[in-house]
Amino acid sequence: MKLLTLARDLQRRKARERQQRFVAEGIRTVETLLASELTVTGILVTEALHLDPRGAALIGAAGGRGIPVLTVTEQELDSAADTDTPQGVLAVAAIPNPRLAAPAGPVRYLVLDALQDPGNVGTVVRTAAALGVSATIALPGTVDFWNAKVVRSSMGALFQHPVHALSWEALEAFLSAHAVELWATDMDGEALPAVATGRLPQRMAVVVSNEGAGLSPHVARAVQRTVSIPMTPGVESLNVAVATGIVLYALRVASPVVQSS
Repeated sequence: MKLLTLARDLQRRKARERQQRFVAEGIRTVETLLASELTVTGILVTEALHLDPRGAALIGAAGGRGIPVLTVTEQELDSAADTDTPQGVLAVAAIPNPRLAAPAGPVRYLVLDALQDPGNVGTVVRTAAALGVSATIALPGTVDFWNAKVVRSSMGALFQHPVHALSWEALEAFLSAHAVELWATDMDGEALPAVATGRLPQRMAVVVSNEGAGLSPHVARAVQRTVSIPMTPGVESLNVAVATGIVLYALRVASPVVQSS
């Protein structure tokens, strides 16, 4: 399949799943992609990118790796892009497919329960990578990790932080088999400052859920402990990405873990 046609097709989740490829847009995102170990299928650029020093360097870096670079019109690039301003460059790359390995030591997983906003999911992945989470796991109902908006908002974190999409049954079996304790954030949970000063499990998974719907019923039944973020009276909730950052930071300060996916 021609690169431009493939990039257009990859706007659809079913196509990404079938082709096992995704699209990365924008100069910074593609630069980060080229610096990663992911396999890049090819890059689409406009004539204007050749004239930009940073763009020319990007094209040179792609050539140095033997990655095909195809120059197209701005209209053609726009037809394959998810954003209104792809900055003259779009790359197609292979979706990594690592297995969720059995933990050999302490681990901390982040579990996304039906998070549907791509910007939030990308920000959550970036936060998880920054705060030492071993891997991020998406349950059904969560937006595709390789959606172009998720890729963009992750700011390159997806290219090096392990992510997995699992059914609840598969995740539950994994947690049980490897003695991973399941925690969740909830307004009625124990206050985070008190929890973070106590003894934390060496292996734990923290679930964050859709702000409106809350935890899925089957997930809620399996959670072993819930924590809450103390807030000023009158404030009902936090954005899920903000709340995730606060919780992960508190847990990291209390007990850092060695990453293991």
